[in-house]
Amino acid sequence: MDHQGSVVARVYTSDAKIPVQGATVIFTKIAEDGQRELLAVRLTNYDGYTDPFFVDAPPLAASQNYTPGSDAYSIINITAEDNNYGRILVRNAQIFPDTETVQEFMLVPSPMLPEQFGQTEVFIIPPQTL
Repeated sequence: MDHQGSVVARVYTSDAKIPVQGATVIFTKIAEDGQRELLAVRLTNYDGYTDPFFVDAPPLAASQNYTPGSDAYSIINITAEDNNYGRILVRNAQIFPDTETVQEFMLVPSPMLPEQFGQTEVFIIPPQTL
C-alpha cells in the first residue's frame, strides 16, 4: 500500500476531559495468520495526546468507489492504560488514507473501582457502510 493515514490517541479522565500525561497507548493489528502484531507504542504528552502514528491504508479511491469485498480503510486495535486508571481497548479503529483519526479514551481512576483493577473495557467499532 502506497497510501497512509495517521492516528492520534487522546487520553483523559472525567467529563472535564482532564489530560492523562504519561499513559501508554498500544497500536496493534491482527496479522493474516491470526496473531496480534505490535505496530507501535506511544506515551501521552502533557495534553494527553500521543504523537501521530502512520498506518498503511488503501488508496482514497477505494472509499469513494466502494465495491463489496474491497478494503476502503485499514483496521487496527488501540489500547490505552495507566497504572492509576482502568484499561480501554478499541477494536477495529478505521484508518483512511490522507486522514488523521483521533481516538479518544476516557480512563476511570482505578482506586474508585478496586475490584475492577486489571480489567479491560472493550469498545468494538462496527464496519462502515460506505
